Amino acid sequence: MQREFRITASKDFQAVYKLGKSTANKDLVVYFLKKEGQRSRLGISVSRRIGSAVVRNKVKRLLKEAFRRNEDKIKGGYDIILIAREAVNEKSFQDIEKTLIDVLAKAGLLINRDEDDSHMVDQSI
Repeated sequence: MQREFRITASKDFQAVYKLGKSTANKDLVVYFLKKEGQRSRLGISVSRRIGSAVVRNKVKRLLKEAFRRNEDKIKGGYDIILIAREAVNEKSFQDIEKTLIDVLAKAGLLINRDEDDSHMVDQSI
């Protein structure tokens, strides 16, 4: 993920927390705020309660990779903050990816492929 598509500034995090909406599941909390632009930006917060710095960085890497792999399924133009809960550090990458997709779907941030492809005409006939 390119630097310009990450949320790093404290003021950006605070804006999303204050003005945005949130939803959660047992592993992740997601805060999101509609912004200008084509692509969504991602911020990740992992508390010290999750574990040592090594564990926290591993969780951040896994969340970033899961987001990157599914970026084409995520609506553009949002600032998205993921907050990891304690249970996430024991999950495999596949479980983290499923959890991420689940919480983003719950938040309504996934592109509905039926709507997205409805303007296309089936020319395979």
